[in-house]
Amino acid sequence: MVDLEVEFVTLVSSDNFKFIILKEVASISSVLRNSQGFEEGKTGRIDLDMDGDILECIVEYLYYHYKYKDQAESGDVPEFNIPTHLALELLVKADYLDI
Repeated sequence: MVDLEVEFVTLVSSDNFKFIILKEVASISSVLRNSQGFEEGKTGRIDLDMDGDILECIVEYLYYHYKYKDQAESGDVPEFNIPTHLALELLVKADYLDI
């Protein structure tokens, strides 16, 4: 029997939106990857200091990066669209998460 707790991680925004994502996808961020060695690694829950709309964009980007990682060198990757009104805050949070 496969332990699903090991394969997924729950990212929780400051306004309590929850995103359950593959641990392998979360590991694109060195901050999320390194948090697995602490309490978050035992609970599978990582609380983040960002609003749900920002975290949703970050989760979408993590999956986008994961999906197209092998095609990056060929340049055959569609553009990732960022909502203009979230751009600055996304930049700050993406820098914090090292993605």
